[in-house]
Amino acid sequence: MNRACWVIAGCYARWTLQSPFALFATAGMVAYTALTTSDDIAMIIHQGEQLSALEALLAVFNNGMYLTYGLFFPFMFIIFPMFYAKDLERLMASRAYRRGDFWTARLLAILQVTCLFLGIAVTLVAGAVALNFPLSLRWSEDFIRLVLDAAPAGSGYLYIFTYYLPLSVAAQQAILLCMSFVLVGVLGALLVQFIDRQMVAFLAVSAYWVVALVRDSVPGVLVRASPLTHLFMSERTPEFSFAHSFLYFAGALVLFTLAGNARAQNTNVGG
Repeated sequence: MNRACWVIAGCYARWTLQSPFALFATAGMVAYTALTTSDDIAMIIHQGEQLSALEALLAVFNNGMYLTYGLFFPFMFIIFPMFYAKDLERLMASRAYRRGDFWTARLLAILQVTCLFLGIAVTLVAGAVALNFPLSLRWSEDFIRLVLDAAPAGSGYLYIFTYYLPLSVAAQQAILLCMSFVLVGVLGALLVQFIDRQMVAFLAVSAYWVVALVRDSVPGVLVRASPLTHLFMSERTPEFSFAHSFLYFAGALVLFTLAGNARAQNTNVGG
């Protein structure tokens, strides 16, 4: 990785974040996050549950609908125009950058946009729960009872409560959240090198994520392959621990990165 990659990545990121798609998608994410967080906080307070700030934070980000419609789709609307920035690439190619630099720069830009996008969401939720709940490094009895009463039989919550503390779970969930969004971004960047139609590539990446929400209609292996599945606390068991998710995301990122780099070496820049 050389300085050129960082220069190109900065151009990609600025071009992406300055587009109208980014403005509307970010506004939608902020609005959805505010509504979801306020509703969850109001429900917890109305029920009289004594939760900690970390437990409330985990509850918000354990919502599959929020992760999908509040975060995933706005993120896709922000990131996908970058993959079709042909005029920008032709302009940068005139400076004699190598083909591989553009692929590496896209990955860096995806990482930058992901950190900024999720940073805004996490900051909003963390600020809201911090104002309404006390900080504690232990699981509260109310949270354990609330979750276990609502969880289906055989869920992974008991495994989490037994072997992990809230801060450890929150840290690992945050890293997995970031890795999952980087992963779908890299997959999108890979697919557009093979698929000319933007909508087809968009739908393919969306299916990769959304399949976790229709688990009763698809084979289990596809559900486990979805990044969204790896963000559900209820899925955690000794056979599907945090370590398994980290290994899966790392392996998939390496595979997609190598495939994209190989394809980029044989593709005309801006073509």
